Amino acid sequence: MRALLFDLDGTLTQGGGGGGRALAKALHTRPQASEELRRMRLDGMTDRAIARLVLAAERKSVSERDIDEVLEQYLHALATEVAERPYVPLPGVSELLRRLDAKALLGLCTGNHVRGAELKLSSAGLWGCWKFGGYGSDAEPRVEIVRTAFRRAQELGATDALVIGDTPRDILAAHEAGLPACGVATGRWSIHDLATHGAEKVIATFGDIEASIRLLLE
Repeated sequence: MRALLFDLDGTLTQGGGGGGRALAKALHTRPQASEELRRMRLDGMTDRAIARLVLAAERKSVSERDIDEVLEQYLHALATEVAERPYVPLPGVSELLRRLDAKALLGLCTGNHVRGAELKLSSAGLWGCWKFGGYGSDAEPRVEIVRTAFRRAQELGATDALVIGDTPRDILAAHEAGLPACGVATGRWSIHDLATHGAEKVIATFGDIEASIRLLLE
């Protein structure tokens, strides 16, 4: 059976910047880190990598404990964010996942900490869709998250996998892990952008359920 490894932000859900606001709240006592955050484009980055980079703007040596503290504060702030402004599934996603459940192993492949993924997807009504996942709390480099997700899929009987995401980072990590990728142009990048970065499959949105199922399973 095929494993379908879905990115979260911009691929499955729209959060209106909730993750960024939560991280800004976690960094509110760190002006240099906050300024670095405002300059960054976070699409496709892992939570731990983001925390490491913004903290590096204020000190030469960033400890793992420093990162853990920021992520703990971030997750606390994110819980408040999603309670006030729930994430919403992108068009077609809820029905697509329901239809795919009997045809493939559905897993997450996201740079979000597992608790962050749970908060976001629970608020969107999608947390119960997943049999397994690879998360930003498993590893910092995205390629290792892909490898972790695929290993867990294989333990459940998967014979192959497709990584699905809306950024070039999703595609590059999939290829580095030896897996094909499907780019979905629901985020910042167009179909052309995603194809140029080497996605084996590309789709504009998941709005056409039948076409999406065919593309993901063929």
